[in-house]
Amino acid sequence: MSQVTWILDLDRCVGCQTCTVACVSENNTPPVGSPLVVRNMDVAERTTYRWVVFDEGGSYPNPFRRFISMSCNHCADPACMKACPVDAITKRTTDGIVLIDEALCVGCRRCAGACPYGAPQFNRLTGKVEKCTFCVHRMGADAGSSPLQPACVSTCVGRALHFEVGPGPVTTHGDVPDGFSPTHFTRPSIRFETIGPIPQPGEGD
Repeated sequence: MSQVTWILDLDRCVGCQTCTVACVSENNTPPVGSPLVVRNMDVAERTTYRWVVFDEGGSYPNPFRRFISMSCNHCADPACMKACPVDAITKRTTDGIVLIDEALCVGCRRCAGACPYGAPQFNRLTGKVEKCTFCVHRMGADAGSSPLQPACVSTCVGRALHFEVGPGPVTTHGDVPDGFSPTHFTRPSIRFETIGPIPQPGEGD
């Protein structure tokens, strides 16, 4: 089975959140209008498939701050799929992308509780759970004669985020950031790099 894999260069991500905005725009996730609905007086209610984690640490005179773009990792052994009581979550054999069938989803959010990466997002407007689809509608056979990269990849201004398609699950995850869930649990399809070669236009298509 082929497997899509995110590749994130931790040295190139600048935390601009262009990937987040591109994902919201491409998938038309809530809120569609404005203003945001705010609950508990401080948290804006929204559905986001990709977000940027701000990681800070170190101490004077060597503090550090880095940014980690995250979404569903389309794991080789997805915990969300095991947790779903109605078999609404499947993993495609053609490319390893993990998808949620909205017609079957009952909104129980067990998948959200099982995922160590926070990928499944509950949409209060629909009562369903949603997540990153790797933009299947833009890629390969799903896109017809004009395949495109995932929206987050094509808009990354630092060219820190790209992807590849290879045989089988990912065997090495590179320089895994502190706090990232141990990879042996779900075998996430993501590889972290530092100062890797700059991907040229068209690479990873």
